[in-house]
Amino acid sequence: MKLKGLMAFGCAFLLFSNTSLANNNSDNTIVVTATRTQVKIAKTPSKVNLITSKQLKNKGAIYVKDALKDIEGLSLTSNGAFGGTTNVYMRGLSTCYTKILIDGIDVSDPSLTKPYYDLTNLTTDDISRIEIVQGAQSGLYGSSAIGGVINIITKKGRGKPHVKYTQGAGSFNTYKESLEASGKTNNISFYINVLRFDTGGISKMDKLNPDNSYSRGDEKDSYHQTAFDTKIEYIPDDSLKIGTLFKWYKTRNYLDYAWPANDSAASNKTPTARSYRNQTHFVLSKLYIHKDFGKLSIEPYIFYLQNFRYNKSIAPSWWYNKYFKSKRWGGSLLIDYKPLKRTKITSGVDFKKDWVNISKEYSPPAIKKLKYNIGAFVEVEQGIGNLILQGNAREDHSSTFGNHFTYKLGANYLIEKTSTILKANFSTGFRAPSIYELYSSYGNEDLKPEKSKSWDFGITQALPYKTSISITYFKNIIKNRIGFDTTTWKYTQKEGKTVSDGFEIGLKSNPIEFLTIGANYTYTSSKDPSTGEQAARIPLRVYTGYITIKPMGDKLTATLDGRYIGKRFDDSNHNHQTGKYAVFDFTLIYKPIDNLEASVSVKNIFNRFYEEVYGYSTLPRSVFASVSYKF
Repeated sequence: MKLKGLMAFGCAFLLFSNTSLANNNSDNTIVVTATRTQVKIAKTPSKVNLITSKQLKNKGAIYVKDALKDIEGLSLTSNGAFGGTTNVYMRGLSTCYTKILIDGIDVSDPSLTKPYYDLTNLTTDDISRIEIVQGAQSGLYGSSAIGGVINIITKKGRGKPHVKYTQGAGSFNTYKESLEASGKTNNISFYINVLRFDTGGISKMDKLNPDNSYSRGDEKDSYHQTAFDTKIEYIPDDSLKIGTLFKWYKTRNYLDYAWPANDSAASNKTPTARSYRNQTHFVLSKLYIHKDFGKLSIEPYIFYLQNFRYNKSIAPSWWYNKYFKSKRWGGSLLIDYKPLKRTKITSGVDFKKDWVNISKEYSPPAIKKLKYNIGAFVEVEQGIGNLILQGNAREDHSSTFGNHFTYKLGANYLIEKTSTILKANFSTGFRAPSIYELYSSYGNEDLKPEKSKSWDFGITQALPYKTSISITYFKNIIKNRIGFDTTTWKYTQKEGKTVSDGFEIGLKSNPIEFLTIGANYTYTSSKDPSTGEQAARIPLRVYTGYITIKPMGDKLTATLDGRYIGKRFDDSNHNHQTGKYAVFDFTLIYKPIDNLEASVSVKNIFNRFYEEVYGYSTLPRSVFASVSYKF
């Protein structure tokens, strides 16, 4: 890390007093993603960040992607403001190496070339919290958890039954309505939410001109979403819980199409671009049981996931008119056993089947395949004085590549005298070849999984005035890479290794009751094996932060947050610079009475022009307001 980076980090804290939303965690905060069972953040070797529903609201985040941009070690890009495809890069690795879960279910789309979950359409309305575990977690979660795991946990009913209606409106003819019913009565807990979101939008594509204005596209690309979410639990006593959840949304998204986007042709004026439309249908359901038997607890569950995407244009071709269907179903059995006070043994079996059907409108189906995977794991956690040791191992069996073994070793040590926590981890991971990489016309059925080794070392130090600082060093090495061979026009195992390493620094402070401040800094070196340059879309340095003030207690909350993205290029040859910009947002929430709440958010306060993906637009200065009333 260069000296000027450290100096800039200090200046950012002094000038802006900002920090990531994820850092507002007490040592006693309970999470489930780090071990697949309940554990305190301060006592797990893994680095864990947490974003609560309250923090999402304080930030004025409409979509989950808006909140994740402030997490150290993460960077996100979207090709367009509303409805643009969103990619998550964790610790300098491509989005396919981060496993995204909703209530513990892998929601990646198997029909994609390299499966991942597109966060574009996921709103924050029904989100209880988001747990981010960084570092390879294949020993618990199997394929694709090389960079880490993001677990999005939905709300459940609490307190007295009530109904809440929210009406929102904002720039670009944007409107949002939601109706929520929630609460607990007798032994039944319920949460139900219906949402509608519409926006006239802005042009997805930038026509780059010298004045860097926002008057770029010749038309506005609208986006529309309808969503329904519910979670119902039956809790007859403290030892038994039976629950079900159902999540559904449907979107219609108008796009500008330019492949590749360029700065000379008015690509979004063509009939093809004007008519290019994408529709998405998403369904997730889960049925689960949790039973405690004293020192032993078990949790079996089954799930069903369905993705349907349809691309439509008035100009039919091999690319424009195509639909993608995928289904995933399966189940898991988790067993948690505590034979001794400081000993915990967690084990489980996961089973899933992926089915994919990719078809073109004017030709026979391109791909129609089914594959399955079964994985078994065990994890042991042992406390010895102030030292906590953790080890896990997992064996996966796939119908496509056979068996694969992964493991993780971790340690957490508390120095009581100085209130210092030391963390260290070494882990292996893998990414299985996708159905497209195996069976498309470009596929190769002989492909084997990509393999990784990862390690990180971290320290968390408590300071005066309710302040703490954390510093983490990480390194990832991926070999046996799967890439496209332009000579044979087939996917193959590529030579060379993907290597990423860097530092994550987080500072948080709550010096007085009504004030929360802090700052984050991330330095990531991620080399493209083909060019030896910094990998595409991975910023070298990122500074993020926020300041929250509550001058009237919970009646009035004001949050200013910002981020600076350092040097970043959209391609591995470094032809297009998309970094070196700062963006600031402001949100004000006012609660005059218990049942009424109003908020206003200003995005991109200084109207900064910037791009996350070369050739595609981002939000100019814009205002969004909402009013909620609870009945």
